[in-house]
Amino acid sequence: MIDERRVALAKMTSPEAAEALAGAEVALIPVGATEQHGPNMSLETDTAVAYQLALHTAAALHPRAVVTPPLPYGVSYHHMSFPGTMTLSPETFQAVVLEVVESLRQHGVERFFIIDGHAGNQGALDVLMTKLRFQKKIRAAYLFYFTIVDDLMREGAQTERWGHACEVETSMGLALQPDIVHGEALEAGKIRSTSLPYSNVMESPRVGVPLAFEEITENGALGDARQASEEFGQELTNAIVRRTVEFLERFLSH
Repeated sequence: MIDERRVALAKMTSPEAAEALAGAEVALIPVGATEQHGPNMSLETDTAVAYQLALHTAAALHPRAVVTPPLPYGVSYHHMSFPGTMTLSPETFQAVVLEVVESLRQHGVERFFIIDGHAGNQGALDVLMTKLRFQKKIRAAYLFYFTIVDDLMREGAQTERWGHACEVETSMGLALQPDIVHGEALEAGKIRSTSLPYSNVMESPRVGVPLAFEEITENGALGDARQASEEFGQELTNAIVRRTVEFLERFLSH
């Protein structure tokens, strides 16, 4: 169990934050989404997972890292046909993250690492990282956590069409914040047949044609969440934190 008060700025008083920021070499900014995960997981899933991964990573680096409150909205146009989903434009999403970064710079933070829990944010974050580096002269990096353990996810996935509200993401939820998993309602993804060869969202390389999620799956899920396990989620979590810390050690040393 992570003691949030040691690393999470929102849990600190201002004097406590002053002390933590004085010793911090990097601020971890979790970003997620409020969007559908079918019947399997709650709307806060991407935000909750990103925040928990940030807390675990900061705890491993303590006192060199602090965690900001998570941004609970992302770029989720492709999920908007499912009730409860909310989206930001890429421009608004970038502006909010940028202003969080600029706020923390006023408190002495020099480096920033965004931990992303939602694949739909990647395009906006790619552009933002370029702006931060070359226009703002700010050292920043970001991680969509799937990408750092893609090898382990592919080995452990039980289905071919996983990647959202599936056995992998549900396992992460069971390990990090079990209340986002609705175990009594778990369903396999109801994949729609399609003539589009690029509709498999996990194919690599992909054809760059955006699809709405209802074009891919009837119930908003992929894979088979019924095959999820806390043990698999913990294995992934341990590897994500370990590999992220290894990257940050290098990032902070240059």
